[in-house]
Amino acid sequence: MTIKPYIFALFLIFSCAKNEDIKNQNPTHLKYFGFAITDCGTNYLNQVDHFVNLVDMCPTDLTSLENRIEINTLNDNKVIIHLQGLFIDPVADPSSPTGIRYELLSNYAELFNTWKANNTFISSEKVAAFTVADEPAWNKMNMNDLATITKFIKQAFPKIPIMLIEAPDVIHNLEITDDIDWMGFDRYGTLDPLNDTEYLNRLALIKSKRTNTNQKMVLIMESQWLDYYTNEGFEESVLIPMANSYYELAKKEKDVIALISYLLPSGFDAPDQKGFLDLSTEVQKTIKTIGNEIVN
Repeated sequence: MTIKPYIFALFLIFSCAKNEDIKNQNPTHLKYFGFAITDCGTNYLNQVDHFVNLVDMCPTDLTSLENRIEINTLNDNKVIIHLQGLFIDPVADPSSPTGIRYELLSNYAELFNTWKANNTFISSEKVAAFTVADEPAWNKMNMNDLATITKFIKQAFPKIPIMLIEAPDVIHNLEITDDIDWMGFDRYGTLDPLNDTEYLNRLALIKSKRTNTNQKMVLIMESQWLDYYTNEGFEESVLIPMANSYYELAKKEKDVIALISYLLPSGFDAPDQKGFLDLSTEVQKTIKTIGNEIVN
């Protein structure tokens, strides 16, 4: 779920948040906690393995992922595997909010089948979900192409969920099919999602897109800090009540299966970006507590 620089402009504050203690233990519907960009170029799992059970990982080619998945699942974790590169060609498009448009690769079947042949060991025992298109509507993707991709993957791996994360302002353009199992959106700069009307309206909208009662929700919380936030007068400690608010919302919403925090390493999207690993001890402690309650 890569955050793009344009998302940073959405840092709108709609409510004040209180720094409250987490009162209740994790309910049974909330099964997973992890960070975006855990194993994408560099594997940071050893720094968070004691309080996560979901590992975000990115293939770099068509070869086997068996060794990487074995390492990432040693502590009873599961992985999310990004498959976007096997299906999507990002072409320049000035009319797109991102400046690019997702086009379906003409040779996607060949690429995917080669990758699948090299990864016959993959099963739902170690793979929590596949993700196939980061913010597809925001990148002007043809929804028929999205349906083609998800159907193709589901036919190959019927027991592994497919996850989709959209940008907040184009959820109305998103089309969900039965082949999409987990869905959510990323709206950064929301201090108190539990009580933020704009956030909750978007949550209600994406929930309304579901096509069957088995489809689950994923909440994307924030564990990053930017100079922009500081320049706007905020202190990093604001991430403490923000994290607690996301957690309380995840516990309240019975269809939420996973809480994923963006993001783990620093400098992934911008030079001034601080990820979880470089946040203050106090912020890290709060997020670790949330993770421990969910996974332990």
